Amino acid sequence: MTEKTEQVETEAKLKAKQAKLETKLRNERTNLRRLFTVSANIFDEIHRKVDIEKDIHVQYNKINEKAERLSKVNEEIKDLIDLTDEEYDTMESYRDRFTEIRVIYEKYYNQQNESSSVVSNKCTPDNLQLPNVVTENRNFLFGYKTRLLMQHKKEMMMHDEAIYR
Repeated sequence: MTEKTEQVETEAKLKAKQAKLETKLRNERTNLRRLFTVSANIFDEIHRKVDIEKDIHVQYNKINEKAERLSKVNEEIKDLIDLTDEEYDTMESYRDRFTEIRVIYEKYYNQQNESSSVVSNKCTPDNLQLPNVVTENRNFLFGYKTRLLMQHKKEMMMHDEAIYR
């Protein structure tokens, strides 16, 4: 065999290997997109049902993990090949969808409500020791507090309407 023939065979093997890797990554990305979409739809469904506080945290963590994996695979594909405009737009749409979910989650479910604790003037952050609360109890209380605030708001609106009649 000549050197040129060996080089052609080596390039052919390399291209075949690259094509196989590309196919594998595209298949993995397709599966991750499907799983991401399912998880995102479940997140939306739970978000509409305000009283299922614990489930929204679990679902958000699932979506976050899938988004990270999808982003990693997208980067590997981007390094391997040149993306078409359509592929790039699709990739960005998944990133945008995750951003929307993250903003909703952080706005409505991942709040540290500091105004709910009453602290005496004698307490300072240095000497203030708060007990550890089991996460489930915290989630239950947060969901309860949310429902209570919604009911209070509704009652206040009805009261205001009665006053102005």
